[in-house]
Amino acid sequence: MSSRFTRVWITGGSSGIGLALARAYSEAGSEVFISARDPERLRQAAKATGSTPLPLDVTDREAVRDAVAQIWETHGPIDLAILNAGASFPRKPNDTYENLTRHLEVNLLGVAAAVDALWPRMREAGGGSIAVVASLAGYLGLPGTVGYGTSKAALIYYVEALWHELQKAGIDLHLINPGFVETPLVAGNRLPKPFMMSPAEAARRIVEGLEAGRFEIAFPRRLAWPLRLLRAFPSRIRLWLFSRALALWVK
Repeated sequence: MSSRFTRVWITGGSSGIGLALARAYSEAGSEVFISARDPERLRQAAKATGSTPLPLDVTDREAVRDAVAQIWETHGPIDLAILNAGASFPRKPNDTYENLTRHLEVNLLGVAAAVDALWPRMREAGGGSIAVVASLAGYLGLPGTVGYGTSKAALIYYVEALWHELQKAGIDLHLINPGFVETPLVAGNRLPKPFMMSPAEAARRIVEGLEAGRFEIAFPRRLAWPLRLLRAFPSRIRLWLFSRALALWVK
């Protein structure tokens, strides 16, 4: 299948979903640029997928602006930016502030830096698409996800709140909410991981959703819909259910 996107930039492109997306879009005929912090892993990923590497730490706002400018001015406008870079940090007891700060810097502010760099250029070019990878973990306050889940919940709010403004500028904004995918990030999660899927399958669903122009791409449905249903429950019942589930998990 060919892609409607000529030039694609993917952050967090050296592993997991980002790597699988780079491979999928390269095979579909797009010119692909991938960014990540580790230059050597990024170089290997670029070689494996036929993409162009741009080493980048998304928490460095100036570097993010430079990366967007480098692609735009050297190769041409970015048709699709997939902001996939994310992290999950272990939390020590009685440490919510530092843990939350680290998660927000990468998972939320790293995305905001890229959106701010892309926005004026896409507006001047007459349009473009930005896809933000959040998580189903942002739907609810799941036990054991204080930093990660909070940052993803904030990211979901950020994308929904910004959608109208970007639409007025001619920019399509998309929200991607994956469930459990076999990635290094998920490997460190000690809780059960129902309906786990491969990065290649996750990438296939994302590509199909973006090609179709859907705003939210949430998968798998058999996990996404129960979580949406739980959001409608009174908070007292949700918290009780989670506490009971957590008691069973840690046995």
